[in-house]
Amino acid sequence: MSERADLLIEIGCEELPAGQLHSQVDLLAQGLGSRLADAGLIENTDDILRLGTPRRLAIRIPAVKGRQADQVLERKGPADNVALDADGNPTKAAEGFARSVGKAFDELEWLENDQGRWLFTRVEQPGKALAELLPEMFDATIRSMAGARSMRWSDRDERFLRPVRWLLILHGDTPLELEYFGLQAGAQTRGHRIHAPGWHPVSDAGAYESTLEAASVIVDPARRRRQIIEQANRLAGEAGLTAVLDDALVDEVAGLTEWPVAVMGRFDEDFLQVPEEALISSLEQHQKSFALRDDAGRLAPHFIAVANIESNEPELMTAGFERVIRPRLADARFFWEQDRRSALADKRERLDAILFQERLGSIGDKVRRLEQLVETTAPALDASIETTLRAAVLCKCDLVTEMVGEFPELQGIMGRYYALADGEPKGVADAIEGHYRPRHAGDALAADPAGRALALADRLDTVLGVFAAGQKPKGGKDPFALRRAALGIVRLLGDSGTTLTLRKSLEAAARALQDTVEVDGELLDEVEQFVFERLRSWAAEQGMETNTVHAVAAGESGSVADFLARARAVQQFADDPAMASLVAANKRASNLLKQAGLESGQRIDRRLLGEAAESGLVEAIDATEARLDEAMERADYPAALAALAQLREPVDTFFDEVMVMCDDEALKNNRLALLAHLRSLFLRVADVARLGR
Repeated sequence: MSERADLLIEIGCEELPAGQLHSQVDLLAQGLGSRLADAGLIENTDDILRLGTPRRLAIRIPAVKGRQADQVLERKGPADNVALDADGNPTKAAEGFARSVGKAFDELEWLENDQGRWLFTRVEQPGKALAELLPEMFDATIRSMAGARSMRWSDRDERFLRPVRWLLILHGDTPLELEYFGLQAGAQTRGHRIHAPGWHPVSDAGAYESTLEAASVIVDPARRRRQIIEQANRLAGEAGLTAVLDDALVDEVAGLTEWPVAVMGRFDEDFLQVPEEALISSLEQHQKSFALRDDAGRLAPHFIAVANIESNEPELMTAGFERVIRPRLADARFFWEQDRRSALADKRERLDAILFQERLGSIGDKVRRLEQLVETTAPALDASIETTLRAAVLCKCDLVTEMVGEFPELQGIMGRYYALADGEPKGVADAIEGHYRPRHAGDALAADPAGRALALADRLDTVLGVFAAGQKPKGGKDPFALRRAALGIVRLLGDSGTTLTLRKSLEAAARALQDTVEVDGELLDEVEQFVFERLRSWAAEQGMETNTVHAVAAGESGSVADFLARARAVQQFADDPAMASLVAANKRASNLLKQAGLESGQRIDRRLLGEAAESGLVEAIDATEARLDEAMERADYPAALAALAQLREPVDTFFDEVMVMCDDEALKNNRLALLAHLRSLFLRVADVARLGR
C-alpha cells in the first residue's frame, strides 16, 4: 500500500462546545499533518481539509503515501585511534559499532578527510507503513490537544474535550487498524440523531462528505455557515426586513448545528420600549437568535432562530422558539424598569463596594481620580470641562445595574440610556457610552470630545495605576488589557491633534494617583516607553516603515499627533531624489561625530572657514535655517523637509572637497561643529540617518 490516497480521520464525540470546534480541528490537523510531513508521507500541510460538527472532528489529508520510502543512512563510528589497538586490531569500541549497525567489522569502511579517519558505513533502512506509524502519531497528537477543560470518562486514562464514542480512519478505501479511547477504528460514521440515526458506512475517504450529507449532516462548517446566512437573508427579505448577522454568532450557530434550518418568529411589540441593544443581547446570548431591522433601521418585532432539524410542521417549531424567547425578553424589560427606579447618580455610592484593583482601591476610587484627571484631558481635547466632569461622575454607575449585571457587554451603552432617562444632557450621556471606546483594535473612537477626554483619562489611570501596583504585563499575560489601553491612549492623543504630550498626560495621572500609590520618575519613564511602543506599532499599521518610525523617534520629542505628522512627512520625504544623498551625508556626519566624541551645540568659528565648500555649506545652512524655523513654527513638516532638501548639493560638495578629520585640531573641531549643527537641523524633524538602515 505504497500508493498515495486521501487519509480520513474522524473522532466522534458527545456534543463539543461550539466555541472550541474550530480550534480543536485545527489542533488535530496541525498535529497529524506535521507528523506525517516529518515522516515523509506528505509533502506539505497546506491542503488539509478541516471538517467538524458538534458531534465530530474530522480531517481529510490529500495524497498520503501508504509507506515511507526506503532510506540509506550514513553512520559514522569511532576514530581510528579509538577503533584500532596498537597492533591494528579492532577494539571493543569498533566491534560495538559494527554490532550496532548489524555488520561485521570487515564490512565497515573508513572515512578520511583533513581532520582524520573514522569507521564508516551505510545502512539501508526500509520505510515503515502508514498503518504502522499512525497509532503513535495519533497518540502524540491527542495528547498535545489536551487542555485545562479536557476530561476523562469511564476507566480510561486518555483525555479529550468530550467523551469519544467512535473512530473512523480510512486511507483511500482501506480501513486502518487503530485502537484508542477503548475503541477500534472502523469505516463507519454516525448520521443525524433524528433524521438518520445509527451507523453509515463510508466507502472511501473521498465519499465522506457526501455520505454524511445523505445522512442529514453537513460536515463542512463553512458550508453550514453559508447556509445559515443564505436562509436568514432569504427569510428576512421575504418579510421586507434585514437580518442582523453578527459574525461571531453565525460561527457559533454553525458550531451548534449539523443540519441548520432557519425559521422566523415574532415577539410582542411592547418589548420594543426596551433599548434595542438589550433586546439584541437577549436574543443573541440566550437563544442564539438573530434580530431583524426594518427599512428605517429600527429593530423589528421579529427574530430568526436556527434549528438543527427539518420539521414537517415548521409553524410548531417556530411557536416553540417564540414561547422560549418571550420570558427572556420579559427579563430584559424587567431589568430596564427595575434599574430606572433610582437615578444613575444615586447608584454612585455602590461603586465603592466593587474592587478595581487591590492596591488601587474600588471603582468608586477610580471615578474620583477620573474627576481630577479630566481637568487636564478635557481642555487638551477641546471638550467642555463641565460636561466631561459630569460624565466622569456617572460613567461607571451602570456597572451596578441589573441590566449590565446580566449583559456585561452593555456597560456604557446602558449608562447612556439611563442618563438620558434621568434627564442628563445628551453630551453627558454620549460621553458615558463613548468613554469605553475604542473597545478593541479597529474600533472607532468616541464621536464627541467629552467622550474622548474621559476615555483618555480612564486609560491613563488604568495603565499608570496598574503599573504602579506591580501588575504590568508579562509575556502573554495581560489581565488588565494594558496593551489595548495603551493603544487607546495613542489613538486618542493622535487623532485629537492635541499638543498635550504623552509625558504631561502621565504626569497628570500621577498627580491623581499620588494618595493611592507611589509613582516616581523611573516608573513614569517605564510607562511612557510602554505606551510609546504601542505608538510605534500603530504607526507601522498605518503604513509607516520601521526605519521611518525609528528616525522620527530619534528626533525631537513632542505630542503623539506631532509624532505622526512628522512620520507621514518623513515617509513622503523618503521618496524624494535628494533623500539618498542626505541620508548618506547624515549617517557619515553621525559616525564622524561619534568617532570624535562631540555632540551638537559646538560653536562654529567662521574665521576658520578657509575652504570654499565649507563656507558654501555654512551660507546654505543660514539660508535654510530661516525657512526651517518658519515651517517648524507652523508644524509644516513637509515644508521643513523640503527646506532641508535644498542642502543636498552644498553637503555633497562639502564631503567631496573637505577633509573633516584633518591634522589641524582647530580646523577639525570647527568642521565637526559644522556637521553637528547640520545634524541638529535634521533632528528637529527626524534622524534621517536611520532611514538608510
